[in-house]
Amino acid sequence: MIQIRKRNKTIAIRCTEDEYNRMHRRAAEHGLKLSDFVLRTALGKKIIIAEGLQDVVRQQRAIGNNLNQLTRLANQGEINIIDLRKLVGEYKAVTEMISEVLREVK
Repeated sequence: MIQIRKRNKTIAIRCTEDEYNRMHRRAAEHGLKLSDFVLRTALGKKIIIAEGLQDVVRQQRAIGNNLNQLTRLANQGEINIIDLRKLVGEYKAVTEMISEVLREVK
């Protein structure tokens, strides 16, 4: 089950232009928003770079769309594919696992 976190507290900090630019650059290097980067750093959490993982999820979704179209055709009797529903279910489970890893990383 996915937990929805609610961040409703604001912390304002003062920094120089150079410090701001350095933090912003480091956050971008890690693929994070500045607030997420600062929060993770302040809490001592590891910042993991997940290069290419977003592309994998995007490709997974495209494949999922293709599987859904095949399922529709199979349901209409246009094509005969055994266990297509099972395949779609397994695909969705893998996609959800990848998405969960992405949420934890960010």
